[in-house]
Order: sequence, then structure tokens, then C-alpha cells
Amino acid sequence: MKPRLWFLLGGICAVLALVIALVMIFSTGTGPRGYVANHYQRAAHLDLRGDDDNRAYTSPLTPSVVSREITSRWQPVAQAADTSGIYLRYKDDAVIVQPRDRGSVIHVMDVDHAYHRYHSHVGGTWGWIGTHGESFRGRGPGAGK
Repeated sequence: MKPRLWFLLGGICAVLALVIALVMIFSTGTGPRGYVANHYQRAAHLDLRGDDDNRAYTSPLTPSVVSREITSRWQPVAQAADTSGIYLRYKDDAVIVQPRDRGSVIHVMDVDHAYHRYHSHVGGTWGWIGTHGESFRGRGPGAGK
């Protein structure tokens, strides 16, 4: 009877460990949005108005260091940089890293909203983003005429 008890206790411990591991994996978030949320200080007062999907974060590090940290973990589809900041485009999200005081402000938002807001900074490098996420390359006869 004692070996059955040990197997039962071992099974319960294994299930408990699995549950804890799954909670840890899924609570940390994935992708650039989750990475930024887990590594930088949330700054809700810096969220951009008019975009409910936007989340602002801060870092004491410079924009170039912050963008290097993010891109070393999550490779962007496209990126642009100018004196106003560093613009990282991902499949569904955009990460905008701009200087603020002696550090950076990091905005994570939907890629379409980011494109429309920062078109003058990213238009030539990100390309046009349609409502379905495709790049504008013609789309067939009669499209756009």
C-alpha cells in the first residue's frame, strides 16, 4: 500500500509543477508587447490619447540601448530611426522608442495606428499598411485606380 501512496504523491507533485510552469509561461506574455511589459516601467500617464491599444513605458536607458535590447529578443519586420526616435515594426504591433528626459519612453501600439501616427518618420521604410496588413504592391487590375 505504501508504494501506491508514493506514486500518488509523486503524481500530484508532477501535476502541480506542470500547472505552475504553465502559469509562469503564459503570465509573462510573448512577443514584443509582452517583452516590453515585463522589462520596462509602465507609465500610463504617457499613453497616447485616442488609442486604447497604446501602452507607454519608460526606461532610464537611451533609445538606442532600449531598441537594441528589444531587437535582440524580437527581430522586427522593419525598422526606422531618425532624431525623433526609433520605430520598430512587428507583424501586429509597433514599438516606438523616443528620448525622454535622460532616458526613453516606449510606446507599444497596433501597427496600423503607429503607421498613421508616425507616417512621416516610417513611410519610406515600413511601406503602406492596408487594413488587412498587406504591403501595397498593386493588388491586381483596377485596384487603386
